[in-house]
Amino acid sequence: MASIRELPLKPQISGKAGEERIFSSQNGEPVVLRADPAYPLLVDPQQKEAAEHFGVLRTRLLTVRAQSGFRSVLLSSPQKEDGKSFTCLNLAISLAQLRKDRILLVDADLRIRGISELLGLPEDKGLFDFLEEREPFESCIRATTLPHLYVTPAGNVSVESLHAVLEGLRWRDFLERAKQEFDMIVVDSVPVSAPIADLELVLAGCDAVLLVVRLRKTTREALDIATRRLKDKLLGVIVNDAQLGKSSTYNSYYGNKKSK
Repeated sequence: MASIRELPLKPQISGKAGEERIFSSQNGEPVVLRADPAYPLLVDPQQKEAAEHFGVLRTRLLTVRAQSGFRSVLLSSPQKEDGKSFTCLNLAISLAQLRKDRILLVDADLRIRGISELLGLPEDKGLFDFLEEREPFESCIRATTLPHLYVTPAGNVSVESLHAVLEGLRWRDFLERAKQEFDMIVVDSVPVSAPIADLELVLAGCDAVLLVVRLRKTTREALDIATRRLKDKLLGVIVNDAQLGKSSTYNSYYGNKKSK
């Protein structure tokens, strides 16, 4: 299998001591990651097969990170309803389950707020509040019931001013601060096909991107368009629903490396 194209080397920065206490005490009780058959997460012991496939994806991702030093990875998809947010959340869970790196999951799909809805945080202060300079960085981070996993909800979003705040410097400031506190930042963003500039603006601050496609749903044309638009930072493709099992439609995930 061909190797993933290397990204520019960036230095590793370890998290600051004491942030466990800061993010837990300031922002309420940790976010509960519940096992729910309707929303299959890797915290559910029944999701053993999915956990194995995510483990393969996690290993490949960490191997590339060790070679290239990237710190932030964005997940997008060619079209809507490809399973992007579920995949993003489960990837962050899988990374945190190693209990080595501190992982920050960021809901940057500010219009749909998929991660925030999945975790029951639609009204929580979050990324948009930081971008609007309404809240400091620490107030926008929530601990979860899984050690080493933290989440930044979308926040209280004003769609009218969304484009303006994403074009400013605050998004890059958020990522730079996150890199001081966390080992890896996993960012959920809008689909490539969305007729808005959000993806380009969010991706500009991220080091790398993974593309989520759904077998028998994502069209070849949409995939071709997406890979062309993301080629400079594209690490690879995750094929969702490669095998449908009895327990859930998220039973199998494969991280496919991109050829040079």
